[in-house]
Amino acid sequence: MDKEWLVHTVTPEEAGRRIESLLRGRLGCSRRMLQRLTRTNGFTLNGKKARLAQPVQTGDILKVCIHRPETGDLAPVAMSLDIVYEDGDLLVVNKPPGLEVHPPEQKARFRPTLAHGIAHYFAASGYQARVRPVHRLDKDTSGLVVFAKNVYTHQVLDRQLRAGKLRRGYLAVVRGVPPANTGTLDFPIGRDPHHPVRRLVREDGEPAITHYTVLRVPAGDLALVRLELTTGRTHQIRVHLSQIGCPVLGDRLYGGHSPLIGRQALHAWSVAFLPPRSGEQVLVRQSLPADMLRLLT
Repeated sequence: MDKEWLVHTVTPEEAGRRIESLLRGRLGCSRRMLQRLTRTNGFTLNGKKARLAQPVQTGDILKVCIHRPETGDLAPVAMSLDIVYEDGDLLVVNKPPGLEVHPPEQKARFRPTLAHGIAHYFAASGYQARVRPVHRLDKDTSGLVVFAKNVYTHQVLDRQLRAGKLRRGYLAVVRGVPPANTGTLDFPIGRDPHHPVRRLVREDGEPAITHYTVLRVPAGDLALVRLELTTGRTHQIRVHLSQIGCPVLGDRLYGGHSPLIGRQALHAWSVAFLPPRSGEQVLVRQSLPADMLRLLT
């Protein structure tokens, strides 16, 4: 597999600007990415080596190396993957419950995860790349996860995630009905000092904001709720819903234990992002899995 290049033709509006300005602005390169490009001669102007401080003119061709063949850092593991979107720079996978996105720590490196399955998919496709998840889901949360195929796409999507431009939507079946049909949960979240995994609402925690809409109240004390995140704290949805007395059904950690489902009834059903090459928004959706549908019927 050869190097992959992003090609940009300088517009009249961009004439006179420095290459560094274009890379950081129009092409969305981070400072770390600029350092990598400089170190590896990863950009050219009109087919020649160039300097970051060099000005450009209308019609100039700026080429940026966005991927070099690289050795993966995970052992490939064959598994069935539900790939719901793919282009040259990224893929979106529908993760089943019970599977971790990525090894959580060094000692668990050879426990199969979704990332090991992606590593096998890359290898079988002849694509030499590391596996780079843009975001994560809890082990027992199902739904959409975005993976970048190259370091450039990963840093662009990571910046979108931090700026709120990569939007994620969730569906949850909760015990109890929220006090209003729509609302915003604004409770800071921090670690529970008495539990190695659990999080708590606490005044000195990090800001956390969740927006919710009640979609259905199928029967009894259950409700189907749609959620969107402004922030992305660990266990944010689960902590916030538990805080208002509506824990996610099946969530043993936050008070939702139920014999009706063997895991937390939480599903990442939508993701929207701007692919780095086209810049035109892509929206991907995935319907509820069977175990959550059964709760509603």
